[in-house]
Amino acid sequence: MPTRRLSLSRAVPAVVRQSHGLQRFMLLLGFAIIAAFVIIAIFAPLLAPYGFNDDRSGGVLFGTQQAPSADHWFGTTVGGTDVLSRVIYGTRTALEVIILAVVLSSLVGVPLGLLSGYLGGWLDRVLVLIMDALYAFPSLLLAIVVSIVLTGGASGAVGGILAAAISITVVFVPQYYRVIRSATLAVKVEPYVDSARVVGVRTPRILGRHIFSNVAQNLPVIGTLNASEAILTLAGLGFLGFGIEPSAAAEWGFDLNKALPDASNGIWWTSIFPGSAIVLIVLGVTLVGESLNDILNPLLRTRGAETTSADEKEITAEFEELTGDIEPSVEVRDTETSEKRVAALSLSDLAVTFRTDAGQIHAVNGISFDVAPGEVVAVVGESGSGKSVSSRAVLGLLPSTAAVTGSARLGDRELLGMSNSDIRPIRGDQVSMVFQEPSTALNPVYSVGWQIIEGIQAHRDISKKDARKRAIELLDLVGMPDPEHRVDYYPHQLSGGQKQRVVIAMAIACDPDVIIADEPTTALDVTVQAAILELLLSLRDRLGTAIVLITHNMGVVADMADRVVVMYRGNIVEQAPAGQLFAQPKHPYTRALLDAVPHLGRENGPGLVDENELVLKVEDLVVEFPGGLGQPAFRAVDHVSLEIRKGEVLGLVGESGSGKSTIGRTTVGLQQPTSGTIHVSGNQVSGLSDRQLRPLRSRFGFVFQDPASSLNPRMSIGQCVAEPLHVQTEMTQSEIDAKVRSLLDSVELGGSYVGRFPHELSGGQRQRVSLARALALDPDLLIADEPTSALDVSVQARVLELFTELQQRLQFACLFISHDLAVVDTLANRVAVMQNGALVEIGPREQVLGNPQEDYTKRLIAAVPVPDPEEQRRRREARGHLLTDIS
Repeated sequence: MPTRRLSLSRAVPAVVRQSHGLQRFMLLLGFAIIAAFVIIAIFAPLLAPYGFNDDRSGGVLFGTQQAPSADHWFGTTVGGTDVLSRVIYGTRTALEVIILAVVLSSLVGVPLGLLSGYLGGWLDRVLVLIMDALYAFPSLLLAIVVSIVLTGGASGAVGGILAAAISITVVFVPQYYRVIRSATLAVKVEPYVDSARVVGVRTPRILGRHIFSNVAQNLPVIGTLNASEAILTLAGLGFLGFGIEPSAAAEWGFDLNKALPDASNGIWWTSIFPGSAIVLIVLGVTLVGESLNDILNPLLRTRGAETTSADEKEITAEFEELTGDIEPSVEVRDTETSEKRVAALSLSDLAVTFRTDAGQIHAVNGISFDVAPGEVVAVVGESGSGKSVSSRAVLGLLPSTAAVTGSARLGDRELLGMSNSDIRPIRGDQVSMVFQEPSTALNPVYSVGWQIIEGIQAHRDISKKDARKRAIELLDLVGMPDPEHRVDYYPHQLSGGQKQRVVIAMAIACDPDVIIADEPTTALDVTVQAAILELLLSLRDRLGTAIVLITHNMGVVADMADRVVVMYRGNIVEQAPAGQLFAQPKHPYTRALLDAVPHLGRENGPGLVDENELVLKVEDLVVEFPGGLGQPAFRAVDHVSLEIRKGEVLGLVGESGSGKSTIGRTTVGLQQPTSGTIHVSGNQVSGLSDRQLRPLRSRFGFVFQDPASSLNPRMSIGQCVAEPLHVQTEMTQSEIDAKVRSLLDSVELGGSYVGRFPHELSGGQRQRVSLARALALDPDLLIADEPTSALDVSVQARVLELFTELQQRLQFACLFISHDLAVVDTLANRVAVMQNGALVEIGPREQVLGNPQEDYTKRLIAAVPVPDPEEQRRRREARGHLLTDIS
């Protein structure tokens, strides 16, 4: 039965939805103004009553202007020319210069930005120096200098217009260059660009298909905003006398210059009409540019509901079939006294509904649970089940499109319905939150100490000196090394685990009654995760804090939780004490969730593969990265040697920074080794350039960690899977189409997914597409870098099952990189353990994971939480003895 979820990404703030109507109005108004000027420019000879230089003085003394009349609607100038005619012909001049300037500057600046950002090196340094020098000039002064240089050889209207356009182009080129170069630097490190390099895509195709297609979304906004700047620059040149030759074409800036003496004599019409034309066209272009900036921004774009009412009925039917007669939510009472629990935080019939353009999305459906002082309640379930939404509702952190009903009580105080001013003193003081991703929860421009102090001073009347002292105490409390100095560190100077400790320090700064920890250990190494869990438990024990732990990691739940609340599609389907839930889960979904969790030490993994031919041979590999100014080089991989045979999976494990991913990237040529050799199927691949590697690229595939970023968002699924076939084979388009459908069938997606785009697929489906693309060329070697770390446990289980089926059928050799030892225990024939760039232990799976010889391996295994509370309690005790013995 396929699982579908309602995406909460559609829940955009109401102010954004309302502002879209205003943005569309502004866009239409801007287009209407521009369209009017375009029509005037095209039909200028028909619309203008006279020529732009025709003398209409009628023999009147030169210098006497005629006021607006039936003959001259806008009056005449000091030279006797018709103002209306000059405004109309000036429109043509302005649009010709604008179009030429924007087109020329984009044709020059965009390619230079792409090449500079992607290739780097001396070309990048030279271009940056040139563009910075040009950008340092005041734009109008630079345009004047270029105009003076160019107009010496230009004559007539065409020459004058072209010279003006080129002078403005020189001003704009650095702007296009800087924006495109910056965007290219960000895009070129995306995994989907690396995946293109892995299959041998040439640089021109990478620049066009993968980079330009993703940075080009900036061009409409830049172009429209630069167009308004071009109008003002052209007018400035004309006003100062450096613009187009007056006899060659009408130009508004020149007319304003000539009208300047008239202002003091009450002759208003010679300046008001060309000035108004400049204002109107700038307004029109600016309205289009600003509206495009908001409308093209994907973060501000609303999407319709992905499911129809029929789909809703089908989902409801599936849910009822799964839940059966089991009560979805039950009131939990103290098992010893059978009396009503004393709760620090209590949710009752909490429901959250999001309003979208296409209707309502029910994210949370009347859930009820509580958490007592000193208790840890784990809220578990897959992505989209409503875990985080319910916790954010408690603190009033949901967008304004959310409608929240029910009750959330902190002691005897009702939190729901509080105004921002009323709930602000509660946030961070009585109820605090540990956010899932510390890198985004911390402000990158302030030191971590400043951010802790800010929270303390928001709730306590305390001097900055005393608040700083308290911040240092908190950092010491959460186990931060050298807190006196690191209090002044910025987030980027800390590791992921250290940043998570800072977030926890901020959460406990005011001794809260309740801490809501939203996935506090996601993406952390097992040893860092163990330390964070120890810290949270010590806080619970010392401060009596109630903890709501939101996670999908059932090992963490077994290690920490007193009780467990299981959520499924916005409903609570089961809640029970942790020991009871793991031992005797009642609900089918709970049983399925627990069955999908790999359990270290209980997996019946594959045996050794000894006789097969050698596919990968790494000998004495060293990889170093240059240090900063005055700093030595950093050695990421230190003399590593390993081998993988056909049909074998080697699990490469270790903490972040141990060198695992660097080995994988070096193996496929994404990173050059400092020394050592790498052979794939008997061919040396180390030290070769991209061009030399291209014929060998078909020998290996790569599955990246993040399925969302490993697929080009601008390419369909069919195009993503077909790209290796286009690059490496001579197959016809019909043969490629058939192969793509066969590959999608092999990963259980089917041909109907060919025309879909990555954002239309779930995380598990995207990872299956990545696997199909990696296997498109039937590689001898597959590098899988954390391919399941971003997936829910049930999705992970299916992807791993599919991976095993394909590996056994196709018999490719695989380097499986992971920090999840339980997953490695499921798949690997052999296991290699990395620490600080060195290989500390390698051997058969059952020996390395079951009877490790090295102390580091023992610590690594001891830190892995298992989904069994009783076993985890014994492991915790054993881990304490182990650390004592090792120390």
